Amino acid sequence: MTAPIYRLPIGVTCLSNNGKVYVSGPCGVVSFDCVSKIYRKGNMIIFLPYLTSYDSSIFTQAVLGVVLGYSVELILKGIGYKVYKSDEKLIFSLGFSHSIFIDIPKGVLVRFNKKTFSLVSANFGLLQNFATSIRRYRFPDSYKGAGVVYANEIVICKEGKKN
Repeated sequence: MTAPIYRLPIGVTCLSNNGKVYVSGPCGVVSFDCVSKIYRKGNMIIFLPYLTSYDSSIFTQAVLGVVLGYSVELILKGIGYKVYKSDEKLIFSLGFSHSIFIDIPKGVLVRFNKKTFSLVSANFGLLQNFATSIRRYRFPDSYKGAGVVYANEIVICKEGKKN
């Protein structure tokens, strides 16, 4: 059996230290837990002991993230729904009697438009968790479709009451 060899793109560095693997590139740094050690030869990397399929997918996501970056676009659908940023916090007005304050994780960049905002990060897992935690506060309604919706999501609404 031959060892799986990973080839790093230009400008990406990878190192392991105390059970963590750090991948850094032009878009940022991603770290994840891994028991394997890295052996390098130029831009070729071998992990010993071999990576499991789960760790291998996390490593490839990290390499793609530091080279290209990941982004998630969220849309606020509904009357009076607003979001703005203040002191590394997102402040949401989602139809409740109070505003919702959410801390922006380190490594996530937020860009705003009128009713849409996009989250950009090199760490795909962190980005997905942050987007779902935002969406948890106002999941799309099944009758009107109002709430926090992904940009490419299609919300199928139920038919209203018939007379």
